[in-house]
Amino acid sequence: MLFNEVIGQEDIKRRLLASLQTGRVSHALLFSGESGFGLLPLALAFVQYLFCTGEKGDDACGTCPACRKIQKLIHPDVHFVFPVAKTPKGKLSNDFLEEWRELLLENPYCALEDWIAAMGADENVQATIYVEESQEILHELMLKSYESEYKAMIIWLPEKMRVECANKLLKILEEPYPGTLFILLSEQPGAVIPTILSRTQRLRVPPLLPGEIARELERRHGLPADEAAELARVARGNWGRASRIREDTEQNAYNQEKFIQMMRLCWKREMMPVNDFVKELVEQGREGQKSFLAHGIRMIRENFVRNLGKRELVYMTANESAFSEKFAPYVHENNVVALHDEFERAYSDILRNGSGKIVLTDLCIKVMQNICPK
Repeated sequence: MLFNEVIGQEDIKRRLLASLQTGRVSHALLFSGESGFGLLPLALAFVQYLFCTGEKGDDACGTCPACRKIQKLIHPDVHFVFPVAKTPKGKLSNDFLEEWRELLLENPYCALEDWIAAMGADENVQATIYVEESQEILHELMLKSYESEYKAMIIWLPEKMRVECANKLLKILEEPYPGTLFILLSEQPGAVIPTILSRTQRLRVPPLLPGEIARELERRHGLPADEAAELARVARGNWGRASRIREDTEQNAYNQEKFIQMMRLCWKREMMPVNDFVKELVEQGREGQKSFLAHGIRMIRENFVRNLGKRELVYMTANESAFSEKFAPYVHENNVVALHDEFERAYSDILRNGSGKIVLTDLCIKVMQNICPK
C-alpha cells in the first residue's frame, strides 16, 4: 500500500516519511489506536517504502518487484502475526494466511470481528495469539532474508498475545537480528504487557477527520454529500465503522429498534414482555447480542451528551436523533455511569461466553432500576 492510498493521517505520514528518509527507523514500533483509524494501512505503507527498490520521493514507487509483492501481501520478508481461533485447521497465523490476505486486500481497515468472520470461526470462540506463535516468530526471523536487507514482522493486536508468548519475545525485541523490524498494531496498548511496551517506540494514531471520511465515502461509493457527512459524523473517525454502517444499515436499524423497545419496556417495568424481548435477542446469536450491546453503549453516551446541550459533540443518525428528542432527558448525571457500566458489563459477559438469556435479563432489570427522568 502506498502512503497516498491511506485515508487522511497526513501528520502521521509526514513523521513516518521523515524517519524513513533520515534513516532513523526504530527496530520496534507500536502504533496505537482503533484499527479503523488506519493502523494496518500505515504499517503496510511504511514497510513498502522501506522495502521499495525503485525511485522514491514522498512515496514508494509502486512498480518495483518489492512494491508489487507487498501490494499483494506475498513478499517473503514481510511476516504477519494476528489472533486466531483454535480450529482443526491450526492455531498459528501461517495456518490462516490465505484468509488473512483475502480480508486485508479487501478491507485493510478491518476490525477483529471482521477477521473472526473471515476465518469462518464460530462466533463464540475467542481469537488469541498462542504461545506456539513465539516459536514460529523466532524461527522466521532466524532465517536469512530472501530478497531484501530487511525483515518485517507486523503483529496485529498484540494485546491478544498470551503472556507466555510475549515473554518469549522479549529478548529478540530488545536485541533483534540485524535488519529486523517489528511493527505492533494495538487497539488497547494498556493491555499489552509492560515489558513489551518498554521495548517499543510508540506512535498514537488519531481518529480520522469527519471531512476525510465524508470525501472518501463520496469518492468510493458515490454517496450524496449530506448523507456522507452524516455517516462520517456517526463513524467518529473510524473508516471501518463508516463502511460497516453503510453496508449494515439493516443491522443498525434493528439495533435501534430493539434499543427503543428495551427502554420503553424497562420504563414500564413489564417483565413478561421483557422475557419475550430477551428471547428474540438471544436468537440473534452471540455476535448479534454484542452488536446490540455496543449500540446501546453508544446510545447511552450520545443521549447523555445531548442532554447536556452539547449537540456539536453528538454523533447520531437522523433516526437515532428523532428518538433522542424525548429520550435524552432520561439519561443524566445521576444515572449515566450506572447505565453505561451495566451495558459494558453485559458486553463483557457475553464476550466471555456468558448465557445470553441470563445476562440480558439481568441487564433489563438493572436498566429498570436506573432509567428515570432527572
